[in-house]
Amino acid sequence: MRKQSQKKLPHEQLDIYGVYLETASLCSDIVAEAACPIVALDHLDRAMESIGVNLMRGNGQPAGSASRANYMDVCIGSTHECAASLDVCLAKRVIDESSHTAGTQNLWRIRGMLLGLKRACVSRVVREQHTPYGTSMFPFAALDMYQVSLDGVRWIQQFVEELTPRSRTQRKLDTSTTGTVLNIAEGHGRKAVADQNRFMRTAQEHAYQALLLLDLMAARYETTESRIAEGKAKQVRVITMLHAWCERNEQRNDLHP
Repeated sequence: MRKQSQKKLPHEQLDIYGVYLETASLCSDIVAEAACPIVALDHLDRAMESIGVNLMRGNGQPAGSASRANYMDVCIGSTHECAASLDVCLAKRVIDESSHTAGTQNLWRIRGMLLGLKRACVSRVVREQHTPYGTSMFPFAALDMYQVSLDGVRWIQQFVEELTPRSRTQRKLDTSTTGTVLNIAEGHGRKAVADQNRFMRTAQEHAYQALLLLDLMAARYETTESRIAEGKAKQVRVITMLHAWCERNEQRNDLHP
């Protein structure tokens, strides 16, 4: 008797779902093969799952609906978080350039396809649209505050590697500096001003926490004020830039509500 082929679920019929599965497998290998466990790897894992779940949920919404477009926005934000997680992993030297490039290029491809799906919602076109992929440099990477926050990650990594014995604050510093980078990236991927500012303020909170942790280490004589001065200056710069970003956003929103 001839075996009946299993009917595909609606989301499985999308080209993007196949690309997503390929990328999720690649990122899973990156997590498994990383030199050491860091917070960014957990974020990469969770954000990849978020893309898949929200893609499924969005595809289940009526074609051309606002709810479908909203799910695509969440997916886009999660691709930003994944790409930023890879940036942090590279900055901390737990993955190599080739893994970083391969993961980022695949995520950029997914982002392009998600934008096509979102445009299809806005124009109420039912079919899946594809957009040109172009360069795989995510737009948030051009932000000064993103690059400064990533530089802060590099500084902290070098700083904690020099500590003997290792400080109990190391994991907290990893969490706070990674949180700043990822929230800037994901916030930049959100369309609504309120959503953007929510992420940017969370990024600012993480930067404040990193600043506090460095001061606490000096207070406990685990380091010196002169040794942490450069690291503190980086966090202060990020905090200032994030504050200015949120203020500009609110002013633009007041002018064009």
